[in-house]
Amino acid sequence: MIWSHFIGQELLKKQMEYLISSNQVPHAQLFTGISGYGALPLAIEFSLLLLKANNPNENHTLLGKKSQHPDLHFVFPIVKKGSEKVVYSHDYSPEWCLFLDEKPYGDYTAWFESIEVGNKQGIIGVAEIENLHQKIYLKAFNGKGKVCILWGVEKMNLQAANAFLKLLEEPPKDTYFLLIAEDAENVLPTILSRCQQVELGPIRAESLKAAIPPDVKNADQMIIQADGDYNRLLVLLHDVKNQTYESTLVLGLRHAFKAKGNKAIVHELIQWSSQLAALGREEQKAFLNYGVQLFRDAFLLNYSMDKLVHFRSETNFDLSKFAPYVHNENIKDLVALFEQTHYRILRNGNAKMLFADLALKLTRLINLPQQKSS
Repeated sequence: MIWSHFIGQELLKKQMEYLISSNQVPHAQLFTGISGYGALPLAIEFSLLLLKANNPNENHTLLGKKSQHPDLHFVFPIVKKGSEKVVYSHDYSPEWCLFLDEKPYGDYTAWFESIEVGNKQGIIGVAEIENLHQKIYLKAFNGKGKVCILWGVEKMNLQAANAFLKLLEEPPKDTYFLLIAEDAENVLPTILSRCQQVELGPIRAESLKAAIPPDVKNADQMIIQADGDYNRLLVLLHDVKNQTYESTLVLGLRHAFKAKGNKAIVHELIQWSSQLAALGREEQKAFLNYGVQLFRDAFLLNYSMDKLVHFRSETNFDLSKFAPYVHNENIKDLVALFEQTHYRILRNGNAKMLFADLALKLTRLINLPQQKSS
């Protein structure tokens, strides 16, 4: 069997092959794990094997084109493009195929950026599930069953989740549902109970190394930083976004250092927070995650744990000069500040208020002195 777009995970490949060869494929499976571990390409390749549509002659065909099978259905989070009352995943078929071709290990942030959602929050709504219900009960085009891949189970609203639950309770014959979520804790428990769960772990270092072009410098360091996440490895290879997040965070930190007791700088800090508030919601979340990682690396560097530091500057920012300002007195609060803001952004909080609050609290925390040990 051929896994031309699924990197590493050799044991998991064998397990999936065994399910097919032994005719023990469950009607519903839930794949969980970081997007960079490969749940989406795994589900697609497995679907094509189930449908007996994985042609060895198409090894080098991009995943988007390979996925265009009449009995393979996709459901994923979307937004309305314009004034439509209802929009479905199939309305985004060209964009989805391009996404699968270019970023099969991409996360929600990458997908939402590719369809330019702006400040909107991509979801899977009940109309989508009702439409799926109609399609899934139609006769299979090739008579070999049907597969539905639902990517982004966490993005289903409650009404959609309840409607989907009915499909899982009474699935059509020879129909398989492959659900994908980054975190099982965010999936409705009643849906979890009806799925066989498969948790993907980090990709082994040797598999990641085989995917790096031979002329790339610092490949070993990149593999350490990627930490088993192929999507993160690609980001390191194409560090455009990280560079943006780094320069944005460094600018905010510089304002925060100077803002204590300086009203003029406080104004600049609030302008900085407004720029963050103007970003798309997924970009805001990615920026906050980046900030958490930078603070943790600075803390480790401050306490001479250099080998555990993954940070690699794209803007010539010297982390060693910043590290002394991240210490036992403020590290927990700094991380909590960014993580709580991330949580509230996820819950559709007011971005302008949240980032203004973050900017002011950042000023206080980053200026806390480190207590000298006695």
